[in-house]
Amino acid sequence: MLLSPPFAAILTLFAVRGFYIPTLPLIIAASTGSYAPVGLAGAASTLAQLASQYALGALSDAAGRGVVTALGFALLAVFLYGVRIASSALQFVGLRALEGVASAAAYTSAVAAVGDSASSLGVKVGLATGAARMLGSASFATASLVSRGESASSILQLALLLCLASIPLSLAVRGRGGQRLSPLLGTTRHARLLAASAVWSAAFMAVTNLWPNYMVSVGYSSDDVYLLWAVAAYGEVPFMVLGGHLADRGRAREAFAASSAALAATFAVYVATPRWNLLLAAQLLRSLAFALFESSTLAQANLLADPAVRGRFVGLRNTAVAAGWAVGSALGGFVADFVGLKALIAASSAILAVLAVASLKLR
Repeated sequence: MLLSPPFAAILTLFAVRGFYIPTLPLIIAASTGSYAPVGLAGAASTLAQLASQYALGALSDAAGRGVVTALGFALLAVFLYGVRIASSALQFVGLRALEGVASAAAYTSAVAAVGDSASSLGVKVGLATGAARMLGSASFATASLVSRGESASSILQLALLLCLASIPLSLAVRGRGGQRLSPLLGTTRHARLLAASAVWSAAFMAVTNLWPNYMVSVGYSSDDVYLLWAVAAYGEVPFMVLGGHLADRGRAREAFAASSAALAATFAVYVATPRWNLLLAAQLLRSLAFALFESSTLAQANLLADPAVRGRFVGLRNTAVAAGWAVGSALGGFVADFVGLKALIAASSAILAVLAVASLKLR
């Protein structure tokens, strides 16, 4: 089936990220002795994504989805090997920049391949995109659970082996190739939605990049962090399909507003009542927020695109998200050092509440 290879690539990519993402901020902070390098390294990753998403989408239009997906896994393997031996802030910043390019290559090309395959099969593009992200969320959560109690070295080794195995398998991903790298036109009317997506992503990443550190600071262990992260990732699974379905029905704007309100409420719970039972409920609310945002905006990118430039449209959407991630990651670490983690999370909650109201006015 045409959808199987890109679905498998997305599943594997998120499994790899599920192994290393929850523990990476702790590794960087422990190695450097500061929160600031965590934020700078996160910003390097997202800046690299920002610079490369569109170009990699265009490359997948020209060279084919499978080639670019395999390239992404190869670069991700180099990143994982480097993290095992890195010790300085500069090394972590460079490695996370490489990770940004790797993730952009694999994700943008695989998502575009889902759109290509769904269109060829006559399947609803939004539903297929949501289903692909559903698999990604499930694999991320499973990897996070498997990693509980394991050493950082073992986690990184397992993720590295999975990346290496995925390189040849990714070449089975089918999709565009042979397209001229011509300019992409006709995106001006979507500029406000892209800007809102960037603001959402900045608020989200400012908190998420330092959330493991916040949880440890209020008395929870790294194992608790893994479990709560897995709860959020598993909770995303059913909502991913909902977001794609809403996009198919022309309700992407409403899905975005709901995601902003839900994330604002989640961050408010983090600040006000960091008790275990309430944190579990907040993680499920976070699941709804992220799933509605991710699947509806990805589906919209696939739906709006002409097949010949689908990679570039997906890359453009991912560029807007990466811009927000870069700003949020960079500012988050410095703000946390100056005013504290709790104040950072409260400010992000307020920004998202305003965005929830403002986004309903987008056309």
